[in-house]
Amino acid sequence: MGRVLTIVLLGMAVDNALLLWKARVHMAQGYFDFANFYTAGKLVRRGQSAELYDSGAQWRVQQEFFSQVNIRRAPMRYLRPPFEALFFSVFAAWPYPTALLVFTVLTLALLAAIPFIVVRGRRWQEGFPLGLTPILIVGTFPAFMDLIMGQDAALLALLFALCFWQLETGRDVWAGATLGLALFKFQLALPFFFVLWIAGRKRVVAGFLLSASILCAISTVIVGWRGVLKYPGYLLALSHAKGVGISPEIQITLRGLLTFLGKRVSDSRSSDWMLAAVAVGAIVYTGLLWRRAGESFLAEGFGLGAIIAIVTSYYASDYDLLVLIVPLLAMRTRPGAADARRADSLTRYLETSGLLLLLLTPLYWFTRLQLHAECLMTIPLLAVGVALARRLRDARAGRLIAGDTE
Repeated sequence: MGRVLTIVLLGMAVDNALLLWKARVHMAQGYFDFANFYTAGKLVRRGQSAELYDSGAQWRVQQEFFSQVNIRRAPMRYLRPPFEALFFSVFAAWPYPTALLVFTVLTLALLAAIPFIVVRGRRWQEGFPLGLTPILIVGTFPAFMDLIMGQDAALLALLFALCFWQLETGRDVWAGATLGLALFKFQLALPFFFVLWIAGRKRVVAGFLLSASILCAISTVIVGWRGVLKYPGYLLALSHAKGVGISPEIQITLRGLLTFLGKRVSDSRSSDWMLAAVAVGAIVYTGLLWRRAGESFLAEGFGLGAIIAIVTSYYASDYDLLVLIVPLLAMRTRPGAADARRADSLTRYLETSGLLLLLLTPLYWFTRLQLHAECLMTIPLLAVGVALARRLRDARAGRLIAGDTE
């Protein structure tokens, strides 16, 4: 990473910290996403788990704790699977401001731990100490949004980091079990699991299914079989509800990008099926490409798999891009081999320009506030994905060796 980019990220980290400090009152009043996690936790603690997805029960809790939020005329809906509500019930033991503070500190700790998990056993190749990396991560827009919204993307990124480390050390069963714990965002965990499976990491299946079974059992205990079976319909209804559903244009996905460009994919079942076919094709292609490139290209395959999981997902927000920290860090721990053929200029251009755009915080603000179309950030994400695919293709053809990531 260049010195200029390092300085820019440090400056943005300071700026993000100041913005978080200025927003602390609204955060403590329940204006952001952590309020719906807290609501779910409260319902579990009060023995009202069966009403976890009941709008009336959610609204009563939110009126009790977030009555100062004057922009809300309906409940902020809890969308995660039942088992994650059990996790948030721990935080619901405290008053909301305290719970948010504890959760924010935990988020910062998770972000700080990720670089050390990924780089463990590797040689750090950058000109600055590894200990500075967590601060640089806070300087990225996805980390800022995760912190201000009180989202759980840092937990997702940590699980992906642990999964990467376990794959690298040959503990595929444990990698699968760890990835299974990420099913609270099943729209990202499932595609990535299938990429791993197709890539030849078959032992991840046992671990993944074990975790999934345990989490399903926990969910059944929390909301009952009927609640578990109704959950998919609950999500589907919300996705099509006017004024309640999430607009595709603010999602960093292919579906969101096509919607913004005029293809009303959200209003057409045939288009949804077409996008599903594209997703399946992309997952299969990525898995096969990774498999043929070999295990030496774990970072590139992991990164491409994560990108495919994001862009083909029905829902993926800016903070979900935190999972890309894992392959990015991994690729910065390998020295370029003196006798290796370097990637072609197009690959390097796509990779460099895409990553720079993804790290450019003002661009996120522009697409978010001026255009109301964060889906445009899908374009640089796709550029990086194409670059990684080209690297894996060249590796398969013997034109590139592991370590040529400069």
